Amino acid sequence: EELLSVIETATFTVPGTTTMYRGRLYLSTSFVCYMSPNHRGCRITLPLAAVRRIERANSVDSYGLQCYELTITVWHQMSIAFRVPSTSNECNGWCDSLRGQLKSMVEEQQFAKTHHTALARYTLKAFCKTCASEHLLAQSDSAASGDVYADCLGKTFGFPGDPTTQKEKPKTKYWIKYMREYGRNLTVIRRAEFDRLIRVGLPNCLRGEIWELSSGAMHLRFQNRGVYEKHVNDYLDHPGPCAEEIEKDLNRSLPEYAGYQAPEGIDALRRVLNAYSLRDAELGYCQAMNIVASTMLIFMTEEQVFWTLSVMCDRMVPGYYSPSMYGASLDQSIFQSLVEETMPSLARSFKRHDIQLSIACLPWFLTLFVNSMPLVYALRVLDCFFLEGPKILFQIGLAILKINGGALLEAADDGTFMYILKEYYGTLGDSAYPDSKNARARQVTRFHELLYVAYSDFPRITHARIEELRRSHQLRIVHSVEEFSKRTFLRNVIDASGFTKEQLSLLYDRYYSVLFYSRSHQRDGATGLTKSESDEKILLDVIGFARFMYEISSWM
Repeated sequence: EELLSVIETATFTVPGTTTMYRGRLYLSTSFVCYMSPNHRGCRITLPLAAVRRIERANSVDSYGLQCYELTITVWHQMSIAFRVPSTSNECNGWCDSLRGQLKSMVEEQQFAKTHHTALARYTLKAFCKTCASEHLLAQSDSAASGDVYADCLGKTFGFPGDPTTQKEKPKTKYWIKYMREYGRNLTVIRRAEFDRLIRVGLPNCLRGEIWELSSGAMHLRFQNRGVYEKHVNDYLDHPGPCAEEIEKDLNRSLPEYAGYQAPEGIDALRRVLNAYSLRDAELGYCQAMNIVASTMLIFMTEEQVFWTLSVMCDRMVPGYYSPSMYGASLDQSIFQSLVEETMPSLARSFKRHDIQLSIACLPWFLTLFVNSMPLVYALRVLDCFFLEGPKILFQIGLAILKINGGALLEAADDGTFMYILKEYYGTLGDSAYPDSKNARARQVTRFHELLYVAYSDFPRITHARIEELRRSHQLRIVHSVEEFSKRTFLRNVIDASGFTKEQLSLLYDRYYSVLFYSRSHQRDGATGLTKSESDEKILLDVIGFARFMYEISSWM
């Protein structure tokens, strides 16, 4: 994907309202995007395939100044209008680039039809049929009852929680109203109200689609149709190196859910995890990935889970599921520093009693709270996670510690620490104000209180700050991971052949130093192993071995 053109100042008017936003209008190889920088702003990501008509006309803005009005009519017959200053030359270049991309798209479509190829990159109709929002609105229009769920496990085995308690019907009505006014799936306009509807909890019938949409995985799936099926077929023909490890964890994945007590659920999870391990061979598979994937399969199709898992591992929580779990270790270090910054008394108490924060907190991050909280509340955290990214994990974690701060200050060991948190998770559905005379206040649960504290008490935990902290902590974590690997390796040496521990440590350092530079040289294309040989990650070629001997020998 390549960025082709940008209009720095564009005013967007929300259809059917007088609300206006100022932001940037982008054009890439396959998408038209708009973003308003305001915290209550607006985001739009339109595939070019969803553009049905574009018009440019002279107009006047709200200040009486001459401008161009660009009107884009999308697949769902919604018109989106942008106003651009007429003095801007960017508009002409942007429109020319868009015209060129649309022309290329039409030519590809015609070629696909003429030659009967499987190219489906720009076809929307079949893709939209996989989106629950299409069925939901169609059913609403016809006032008929029927199935609006995607082909997920929840459709067959049911969804967690009680629909009445979770207010499924009112939430669904709000989403139907929103989608009628502001579009759906690939053509949705994401306003502040979109975010608010997600934070109050998603209805089960739309949860999978909104996870996929808010994370960006929907656009990946649209651009890469057929990829998941290819990886599944590859796995069925030749199981990858992770197949055996995945098989061991299948029956440990949400065993309390009925879908994973049946072959349908286990088989679906097996296909998704093996397909992903083939897509990202370097990452492969790591424990805890099965927990997250099995949760998503309750609400999503296998292909949706595959691409959402890809976005999560590549962008949202990179390194969490690597063999060394350096990403999770990095965020644990950041979380520890945030606890020291925001709750110094609690941090000092943990240090005084030698309480290891990571014992409780590492599972929070690795399983996104699924293995910690009751599932109905962990799903609410996942709603926010796919919308806002990993920052919500830090905010929720800090809120848990703050709410239980008084009890945790009395904890003198790890066991007591874990017990306090376990007891707290069991009360998340209880009223936060049971003695209040206000009936609405009594309806506020402890989970509502948790979300309120997370957002209101820790607003400084932003995406930008998390990225900055990751950069500042990265070198120390990478070094500690390498040191741990080194100690583990040396401890498992059976025959030291007369070398002392210090000498073995020196040999280890020299060997991996040469291995690193050999790989760098190999990536530059100057020399190297074949692809099959390079998979053996600790082998040196002849040139590398000669360099290693030179490093350790005084007589060479």
